[in-house]
Amino acid sequence: MTARRPELDHAGLLARGLAWFLDGIVMFLGALALLLPLFFLLPSTPSSQAAEGVGGLVGLVFGMVYYAGTEATWGQTPGKMMLGIRVVNVDGRPCSAAGAVIRNITKVLGGSAIFPVLVAIILILATDDDQRLGDMLGGTTVVHA
Repeated sequence: MTARRPELDHAGLLARGLAWFLDGIVMFLGALALLLPLFFLLPSTPSSQAAEGVGGLVGLVFGMVYYAGTEATWGQTPGKMMLGIRVVNVDGRPCSAAGAVIRNITKVLGGSAIFPVLVAIILILATDDDQRLGDMLGGTTVVHA
């Protein structure tokens, strides 16, 4: 663990959790807006494992583009923006594209199961810079803007 950088006002678990929740709502509404027309355009067919697999893959890509894309471009997702927090490199510089991608790959690999979420919570509470595994690997942290 590195020493906390006093010049950075790290966002804690509550702000990060609320931002994640808000981003979930934004992503759901965005996916609904993108996919709803398909339900009316495509003929109804029985569900299959292939269709579920494609849907899961589309969801993974959508989530990765949403999180990594917005953090690399603006330094924050819409949820983080609403709460006044942002992702930066541990030295305080704006988050790099590589850092945004690396920190978000752990979300994709960990999925949304309860175990990775618990590990993220424990790490945020236990590390000096309030970092989860993705932040540590990407050299990033979340701070108040």
